[in-house]
Amino acid sequence: MAYSHRVVSGIDIVDIQDSMDLYSVPDLKKFCRNLTHKEGIKILLVLSKVHFLDSSGLGMLTNLFFECQQKGIPLKLANLSAEAKRLFVLTKLENNFHIYETEEDAIKSFR
Repeated sequence: MAYSHRVVSGIDIVDIQDSMDLYSVPDLKKFCRNLTHKEGIKILLVLSKVHFLDSSGLGMLTNLFFECQQKGIPLKLANLSAEAKRLFVLTKLENNFHIYETEEDAIKSFR
Protein backbone atom coordinates (compact mmCIF):
# COMPACT_ATOMS: atom_id res chain seq x y z
CA MET A 1 0.00 0.00 0.00
CA ALA A 2 1.14 3.46 -0.75
CA TYR A 3 0.11 6.58 1.03
CA SER A 4 1.12 10.20 1.06
CA HIS A 5 0.81 12.90 3.67
CA ARG A 6 0.16 16.60 3.32
CA VAL A 7 -1.14 19.42 5.48
CA VAL A 8 -3.93 21.70 4.21
CA SER A 9 -5.43 24.45 6.39
CA GLY A 10 -3.93 22.84 9.50
CA ILE A 11 -5.43 19.44 8.69
CA ASP A 12 -3.20 16.39 8.28
CA ILE A 13 -4.43 14.64 5.15
CA VAL A 14 -3.39 11.08 4.38
CA ASP A 15 -4.11 9.92 0.82
CA ILE A 16 -4.28 6.13 0.81
CA GLN A 17 -3.76 4.18 -2.41
CA ASP A 18 -3.96 0.60 -3.59
CA SER A 19 -4.98 -1.97 -1.00
CA MET A 20 -5.50 -1.99 2.75
CA ASP A 21 -4.82 -5.57 3.72
CA LEU A 22 -2.89 -7.70 6.20
CA TYR A 23 0.42 -7.04 4.44
CA SER A 24 0.11 -3.33 3.83
CA VAL A 25 -1.70 -2.00 6.90
CA PRO A 26 1.10 -2.14 9.54
CA ASP A 27 3.09 0.74 7.99
CA LEU A 28 0.01 2.96 7.66
CA LYS A 29 -1.07 2.07 11.19
CA LYS A 30 2.31 3.12 12.56
CA PHE A 31 2.23 6.38 10.61
CA CYS A 32 -1.29 7.25 11.80
CA ARG A 33 -0.44 6.38 15.41
CA ASN A 34 2.46 8.82 15.23
CA LEU A 35 0.05 11.51 14.01
CA THR A 36 -2.17 11.00 17.05
CA HIS A 37 0.67 12.11 19.32
CA LYS A 38 0.76 15.60 17.81
CA GLU A 39 -0.87 18.44 19.72
CA GLY A 40 -4.02 19.90 18.16
CA ILE A 41 -4.07 17.41 15.28
CA LYS A 42 -6.97 17.01 12.85
CA ILE A 43 -6.86 13.95 10.60
CA LEU A 44 -8.50 13.38 7.23
CA LEU A 45 -8.09 10.05 5.43
CA VAL A 46 -8.80 10.10 1.69
CA LEU A 47 -9.71 6.65 0.36
CA SER A 48 -10.54 7.42 -3.28
CA LYS A 49 -7.74 5.20 -4.60
CA VAL A 50 -8.26 2.22 -2.29
CA HIS A 51 -9.04 -0.70 -4.60
CA PHE A 52 -9.03 -3.47 -1.99
CA LEU A 53 -9.99 -3.33 1.67
CA ASP A 54 -10.13 -6.38 3.93
CA SER A 55 -10.79 -6.95 7.62
CA SER A 56 -7.25 -5.83 8.51
CA GLY A 57 -7.86 -2.49 6.85
CA LEU A 58 -11.25 -2.09 8.50
CA GLY A 59 -9.75 -3.09 11.83
CA MET A 60 -6.99 -0.52 11.49
CA LEU A 61 -9.52 2.22 10.66
CA THR A 62 -11.75 1.19 13.57
CA ASN A 63 -8.84 1.14 16.02
CA LEU A 64 -7.71 4.56 14.79
CA PHE A 65 -11.27 5.83 15.20
CA PHE A 66 -11.42 4.72 18.84
CA GLU A 67 -7.94 6.05 19.60
CA CYS A 68 -8.84 9.43 18.12
CA GLN A 69 -12.15 9.45 19.97
CA GLN A 70 -10.39 8.78 23.31
CA LYS A 71 -7.88 11.58 22.68
CA GLY A 72 -10.44 14.07 21.37
CA ILE A 73 -8.87 14.10 17.90
CA PRO A 74 -11.21 14.80 14.99
CA LEU A 75 -10.95 12.00 12.39
CA LYS A 76 -12.81 12.16 9.10
CA LEU A 77 -12.88 10.14 5.89
CA ALA A 78 -13.45 11.45 2.38
CA ASN A 79 -13.79 10.29 -1.21
CA LEU A 80 -14.38 6.64 -0.41
CA SER A 81 -13.82 4.37 -3.38
CA ALA A 82 -16.70 2.13 -4.43
CA GLU A 83 -14.98 -0.83 -2.73
CA ALA A 84 -14.51 1.07 0.54
CA LYS A 85 -18.10 2.39 0.48
CA ARG A 86 -19.44 -1.11 -0.09
CA LEU A 87 -17.57 -2.53 2.91
CA PHE A 88 -18.52 0.36 5.18
CA VAL A 89 -22.19 -0.22 4.31
CA LEU A 90 -21.96 -4.02 4.69
CA THR A 91 -20.34 -3.71 8.11
CA LYS A 92 -22.61 -0.82 9.12
CA LEU A 93 -19.54 1.28 9.94
CA GLU A 94 -20.68 4.18 7.76
CA ASN A 95 -22.70 5.53 10.69
CA ASN A 96 -19.74 5.49 13.09
CA PHE A 97 -17.32 7.52 10.99
CA HIS A 98 -17.65 11.07 9.72
CA ILE A 99 -17.61 10.37 5.97
CA TYR A 100 -17.72 13.07 3.29
CA GLU A 101 -18.22 12.78 -0.44
CA THR A 102 -15.44 15.23 -1.25
CA GLU A 103 -12.21 16.29 0.36
CA GLU A 104 -13.36 19.91 0.19
CA ASP A 105 -16.52 19.13 2.18
CA ALA A 106 -14.46 17.30 4.80
CA ILE A 107 -12.00 20.18 5.13
CA LYS A 108 -14.87 22.66 5.56
CA SER A 109 -16.39 20.48 8.29
CA PHE A 110 -13.30 20.89 10.51
CA ARG A 111 -14.01 24.62 10.91
